Parts: sequence; C-alpha cells; structure tokens
Amino acid sequence: MENKIAGQHTSESSQSFYRNIALLLLVNLIIKPVYILGIDAQVQNALGENVYGLFFTLFTFSMLFQIVLDPGILNYNSQLVSKNTKDISKIFAKIAGSKIILILSFLLAVQVGGLLVGFPTSYFPILYGVSTILILNSFLIYLRSHFSALGHYKYEGLFSGLDKLLMILIIGYFLYVKEHITLNIFILSQIVALIISCFIFLLMLRRFFKMRIQFSFSETKSLIKSTAPYALVLLLMTLYTRLDGLMLERLLDDDAYSAGVYATGFRLLDAANMIGILFAMLMLPMFSKLIDKKDELNSLVSDITKVLFLICTLITLTSWFYAEPIIDFIYTNSTEMHYDVFKYLMIGFWAMCISNIYGCLFLAKGQLKAINWLFFGGIIINVSLNFLWIPKDLAFGAVKATIFTQLFVFVGQFLLATKIFQFKHTIQKSLAYLLVLSALIAIFYGFERYISWHWLIEMLFISFLALVLSFLCGFLRFPIEFRKKLKPS
Repeated sequence: MENKIAGQHTSESSQSFYRNIALLLLVNLIIKPVYILGIDAQVQNALGENVYGLFFTLFTFSMLFQIVLDPGILNYNSQLVSKNTKDISKIFAKIAGSKIILILSFLLAVQVGGLLVGFPTSYFPILYGVSTILILNSFLIYLRSHFSALGHYKYEGLFSGLDKLLMILIIGYFLYVKEHITLNIFILSQIVALIISCFIFLLMLRRFFKMRIQFSFSETKSLIKSTAPYALVLLLMTLYTRLDGLMLERLLDDDAYSAGVYATGFRLLDAANMIGILFAMLMLPMFSKLIDKKDELNSLVSDITKVLFLICTLITLTSWFYAEPIIDFIYTNSTEMHYDVFKYLMIGFWAMCISNIYGCLFLAKGQLKAINWLFFGGIIINVSLNFLWIPKDLAFGAVKATIFTQLFVFVGQFLLATKIFQFKHTIQKSLAYLLVLSALIAIFYGFERYISWHWLIEMLFISFLALVLSFLCGFLRFPIEFRKKLKPS
C-alpha cells in the first residue's frame, strides 16, 4: 500500500515538473522574443548603429569577465540546496556573502580591463552601467534558482520572464509613448527593472527561509575551487562566441558602426539560440539519469538531435531566403551589409544551436577536459581569423570568423561525443539527414522562384509542411511515452 502511495506521489510530482517546464518554455518563447524584437531592436533603430554598436561592444566586453561574477555558482547552489533543504538559510548566508565579494572583484576586473584595453574616459560611465546590468541579472538568476532547487517549479516558470516583462513596460513607455529614448534611459530602465525583480524575488523567498549574509574569504575561496571546472567551460564559451563585437570596435576606426551592423544579426542569432539552450536545460537531468545506459541514451540523443536539426535548419534557411524582409521588418535604414551579415551569421547559428546538445552531454558525464581544449582551439581560430578578416571585410569579416569557429566547435563536439559515448552513425542515418536538408532547400528555392505569397505566410506554410513531411517520412517520431498513450489499452 505504501509503495502504491509513493508511486502515485512520484507520478504526480513528475507530472507537476513537466507541466511547469512547459510553462517555463512558454514564458521564455513569448516574453523574450517580444523584448528582443519589439524593444531591443527598436532601441537600436532609435539610437543608430554607432551608439548601439558602442553599447554592444561594452556589454560584450563586460561579459568576458562574467567568470569572476559567477564562477559556476548557479549549478553548485542548485545541487547543494536541493540536497540540503533544511540548511538552506546557512547555505544562502555563505553563498550570498561570497557573491557580494565576487561582485566587487568583478567591478575591479572590468575597471582594470577597460584601462588595459585603452577605452577612452567617456566609455566608462556606460561600462559601469552595463556591468551593473550583468551584476543584477546574475543575482536575479541566483535568487530564482532557489525556487527550482526547493521544488517550487511553478514560481520558476511564472517569474522566469519577470525582468524582461518589466523592461518591455518601462522601455516600451519611452519608445512608444514618449517617443524619446537615449542610451542612458535604455541602461537605467534595465537596471530599474532588474532591481524591482530582485526585490520581488527576495520577498517571495523570505516565505521559505530566513535570510542573512555571512562574509568569508575562505568560504569564497573554497566555493571557487568547487566550481572551477564549470567556470572554465563558461569562460571559454564566452570568449569564442563573444569576442567578435569587441574586436570590431577595437580594430576598426569607424566609431563602432561595424559593431552595430554586426549586432543587428548577432542579436537575432542570440534570440534564436535560446531554443538550443532551453533544449539543453531540459535534457541535462535526463542525460544525467541515462548516462550509464548506453542504448537508451543513444536513442534519446538521436531523437532530440533530429528535432533540433529540423528546427535549426528551418530557421537557418528562413534567414537565408527571407533575410531582406525580416531585417526590413525589424530594423530601419538597413543596407545590403545588414542582410549579408544576418543571413551568413545564421549559418553559424545552425552549428551553435545543435552544439548545445553535445555540450550538455559532456556536462552530464562530467568530462570537461576534452571540450575545454576544444573551446580553447575555438578561441585561437576565432581571434586569428578576426585579426585576418576584420580590417579588410569589416563586419562581414567577423561573420566569416564566427562561421568557421562555430563549425569547428560543432564538428569537434560531434566527434568527441561519438568516441566517448560510442554513438553509432550508419550510412542510412546520414542519408536521412542529407535528404531532409536537400528537400528543405528545394522547398525554399521553389517558393522563392515560383510562389508569390506574403513572405510571412510563406515562412509559416513551409514550416508546417516541413513538420508534416518529417513525421510522414519517419524522420521525426512521437516520443515513446506519447506513443504508448496513443496505443489502445
């Protein structure tokens, strides 16, 4: 009887978990795209390429020091709290104290880094502003991680987009009501939205445990040692994906214009890559459970890779064939360079997005040394190609460097995963991917050549057609759990 009740409780908990994961996905796929397209892109239109390019450069520069701000604390805190819920007040006191010490270290690192790079004095107020945004965002994510660690997935889902919702309201007021926006207003609005979000989260968390802060340099040192392997992964990934914008501003004397053009495409790439990150977030606990079950893991990775391959290929081909109407719809004063930067950059997105699944596998296995070396190789390639191509090809030079870097990392992760996890890649499987890719290219080309519908209707119709055909030809299949439910009992 007890086993039956326990089983029923586990089933209900599992259902609750997946319901709230669905809520998390829904919130992220609605609010964040609205912010990126309706707010961030329109701010760039209002400020112009030069001013927004400077913001993008300094934001990217600050992100390079994020390892100091959060050296893997988020994952460490989630695991520690979920296993020791009774000691959550003590854990919060120690880690919150350590985070404040790390925040001060981060500000110092950004200040010294800015001086060493040679930023003019006028850059530093903006640099402090974007650094404050990163600090508050890091603290907000840290606070939010307590909800899932304590099993309150509903709050995690509901409030995961709170900061962006507030930014939409505050910045949207200046953009669409006052019709006046400056870089200072843009930065300060984000800071205000994040402060309000942090305050709300603190009030909510007080319902679950007592809060206090304990400062200890020895505890901070111990924490950094515990999270060092994950921190290195984060640092290397940040470097090989974020250096392009900074190098454009540093290598070219065009008042950050090329950085602004590059930001046009990169912001859309970043938004699209959210799909891969969300997939990885969902898959990490599943991969961890199946890490020693080779056949089941192989099957799950195969199914997820097919789904992500189809989604990424659709997005990449849509960006290629509809680059001009997409960019013109979102941005004003677009040029041929904006179209080219966007559509070629999305080739890099294809590799980056699918790589999330393989990176997630290595995290689940705890095998970080191999991918750290791979990411280090990606940094060398990226920096070298940027130095070679940016001076003569401007923003498009950074795009080419991104494509080569992302393809290198993707192929490297694919080969490493095949070797470590002993995945089987048959000619039949490879042909299936090739046929799907060829069919999608043919469909997009056919619509471009022979169909004259509105571009948005064409995009939606092609996506629906691709999904239906993928199921009909057996490339995609319903998950096993759903197939079992569909079978008559």
